[in-house]
Amino acid sequence: MILTAHVTPRANLTPDLEAQLRTLLIAAYPPFADFWAGTSYWGSEPEWHLWLADPAGVPVAQLGCGRRVAEVGGREVTLVGVGGVATHPAAQRQGVGRRLLRELRAFLLTRPDVEFAFLQCREEVVPFYESGGFVRVPSPAQYLDPDEGEWVMDTGPTLILPVRAALAEWAVGETVNLRGTPW
Repeated sequence: MILTAHVTPRANLTPDLEAQLRTLLIAAYPPFADFWAGTSYWGSEPEWHLWLADPAGVPVAQLGCGRRVAEVGGREVTLVGVGGVATHPAAQRQGVGRRLLRELRAFLLTRPDVEFAFLQCREEVVPFYESGGFVRVPSPAQYLDPDEGEWVMDTGPTLILPVRAALAEWAVGETVNLRGTPW
């Protein structure tokens, strides 16, 4: 399948593209269809949507991401948080998700201030992210839960992708204070 990659700043997202991204998220996450019917992100509003389009221009994979200075082990670290990662079920198991992660890395390399990409995910998808270059770290994340409005500590799988910093610069085992909502 021939796909084209697009990075669309959130501020430039048209209502039509927003609707197409929501349709993709509904297809990828049917149990959360009611939620995705109203938005294309959970938590922090992304700075950018990275998406892959089929030859007709329809999104078949997408993610949202945004920069933030977080605190990791007492040090300020510039992260790009990643969320809303989705591949349409009809395009799964064809390398589309891996292509999305390659495009993310290429995009992040154009951002001179980004040290690491950051995400948390379900245990069952950790191998997918690791195959795309992310590294699992034993770092819980503290953030403002967008649903409850309370600060929480999430010990679920945390993965980072070194961008402009070396993996050795990550404060292993230290809490990641996101200073806001997750992506």
